[in-house]
Amino acid sequence: MGPTICAMADRAHRAPDPPTTKPVARPHRRAHEHQVLKLQRQVGNRAVAAFINALAVQRAKEGDGPTNDIGIIQQQLNAVGASPRLAITGRFDAATTTATKAFQKKLITEKVAGVTEDGIVDGVTHAQLKARAPSVNISGSDTVVVGPGNTQVPLNPALGTHAQLQIGAKGVGVRELQERLNNSGAAGKKLRVDGDFGPRTDAGLKTFQTGAKVTANGIADPGTWAKLEAAGAATQGHVEFDWREEVEGVKNVGLRAGYDWKLSKTALSVTVGITFQKKHKNVEGRISEWLSDIKQIWSTFKAVNHNDPKKKSVNLNFEAKRGGKDHTVDVFQFNPALKKVDRPKSRSDSGTWYTIDPRRSMAPHEFGHLIGLADEYNRVEEHYLNVTGEEPAVGDTAGLLADATKTAGDIKAKMPLDDTLAAPIAASNDARWGANLAGIITTALGRKQGGFSRLVAQEYAKANAGASVYTDIQKAFNDKSVPGFQDNLSASVRPFLYSNRSLMGTMQTTPAKGAGGKDAPEHEHPIEPRHVQPFVNLLAKEWTLQTGKADVWKPERR
Repeated sequence: MGPTICAMADRAHRAPDPPTTKPVARPHRRAHEHQVLKLQRQVGNRAVAAFINALAVQRAKEGDGPTNDIGIIQQQLNAVGASPRLAITGRFDAATTTATKAFQKKLITEKVAGVTEDGIVDGVTHAQLKARAPSVNISGSDTVVVGPGNTQVPLNPALGTHAQLQIGAKGVGVRELQERLNNSGAAGKKLRVDGDFGPRTDAGLKTFQTGAKVTANGIADPGTWAKLEAAGAATQGHVEFDWREEVEGVKNVGLRAGYDWKLSKTALSVTVGITFQKKHKNVEGRISEWLSDIKQIWSTFKAVNHNDPKKKSVNLNFEAKRGGKDHTVDVFQFNPALKKVDRPKSRSDSGTWYTIDPRRSMAPHEFGHLIGLADEYNRVEEHYLNVTGEEPAVGDTAGLLADATKTAGDIKAKMPLDDTLAAPIAASNDARWGANLAGIITTALGRKQGGFSRLVAQEYAKANAGASVYTDIQKAFNDKSVPGFQDNLSASVRPFLYSNRSLMGTMQTTPAKGAGGKDAPEHEHPIEPRHVQPFVNLLAKEWTLQTGKADVWKPERR
C-alpha cells in the first residue's frame, strides 16, 4: 500500500507536461483525477470507519445480559477501581450500575465532556473504560491487565533466596559468595573464585561482616546475604527458597525451589539439576523428551534494555540437566495405585512424573514449579489476581437466574456432607465422601468456570448471610478429614475458582509438537512474560551493580 500511495501522489502533483503539437487528451487527466478521488474515498472511508469503531459502543444498562461484552465491562470497572470488586457474571446487575455511576462521577470530577451519572455504559463512558482499561487477548482469553503479576513468591521473604553457607561448603553458591566479596571491595585481598569455602573465604567474609555491621561469624546467613547483594555484583549464583500455594481447595501445596544462574554479555542461563529415579522400566526415552521440551518451550524470551537507544537484549535460556542436588523426581510409566483402566489419568506433580501422560507441556509446567513459580489454575480470586495480574476471564455466562438460585440451595442442602457410605466406612480419609455434593455441582455446572458459576456463588451468598460457597465446601470436606486433591473435592470447588490458559495454568495452548511458544497460534503462547519476569529482575539487579545504571529491562519474545 505504501509504495502505491507514493506513486499516485507523485503522479497527482508533478508539473504539467510541456506544450506539444498535440494537446493532451482530457480523458487522461480525468483518469488521474479518478484515481486520486478513489484513493481519497478509500482513505477517508477507513478513517471514518476507524473513528466510528472507536465510538461505536454498545449501550449496556441494568438488567442486560448475560453477555461476554458485559463481562468485559465488569473487568474494566474492576480495573478502574470498583469497590467492592464486581463478580464477573456477564450480567449488568445493581452492583455494576453502582460501579458505573462511581466511575462516571469520577469522570465528571475530571471534567470529561459528555458524561452523565446515569449508570448506563455507552458513548463516552464506554470509550473512557476502553481507554483506561483496554481489553486484550492473552493466551486465547480476553482480559484486562491490572498489574505485572507475581508468579514467584517465597514463603518467607525475610529468609532470602540463598542457602546458608559456612566453611566447608562447595558449589555455585560459594562462587557467588566469593564474587560478591571480591566486587564489594570490603573483604580484603581478592579471593580465588573456586566454589570452595575454605579459610580464606571465611576470613574475607568475616572482614566484610565487620564492615557491614552484622555478626562477624563467617556464616553467610540471610542478613549477610542481603548486605552482600547490595554491595557487590556477581555473574553466577544459586537460588533456593520455599514457596506454597492454595489450589483446588487444598492449602499448603508447594516445595523448595532451586536453580543455578549464570550471566554473560549475551545470555542469562537458568539451570536446574534433576536426579531422575526410575521406578519403572522403559522410561528413558520419555525423560530425554522432557528435557528437550523444557528447553524449547521456556527459552523463547529475551530481556530488553528499554533505556538503551539500540535496545540491547540478553537471551533468557532455561535448561534442566540430569543429576545434581536441586531436585529429585520419581519416574513411573503410570500411577501404580490406579486400576489398569484408570492409568491414563495418572496425575504428575513436581516430584512424580508419569510417562503415560502424553502432554508435551507436562514437564515444562512442572519445571516452572521447580524454579519457584505458582500455578495459575483453580485459584481463589485474590490469589489469581496477585499471581497473574489479570482480571478473571468472563468464561461461561449462560444460564437462568432461577436455575442459579436453585443450584445454590441444592448445594447448601448437601452440607455438611450427607453421603451414606456402605461398610466398611472409614472414620476419615474415605475417597467416597462428597459424592452427593459433587453430583449436584457437576450436573448443574459441569467443570465450567465463569459467569454462571459466579452467579450461583452470588445467590449462595444472598441466601446464607454472605457466606462463601467455596469456603463452605472446603470446610465440609475438612470436617470429614478428606485429604488433598480428592476427586469429589476437586469437582465441587472447581467451578467457583479461577484458571488461566498459560503454561503455568491449564496448558491448553501448548503446541502439540512441543516446539515452544513460537509455533503457538497468534496470541496463544504457552508461557507469558510474567513467568520470566523474576529472572529479568535478577538480570536488572546485577546490571545496576555492574554499571551503576538503574535501567529498565523488560521481557519480550525473541
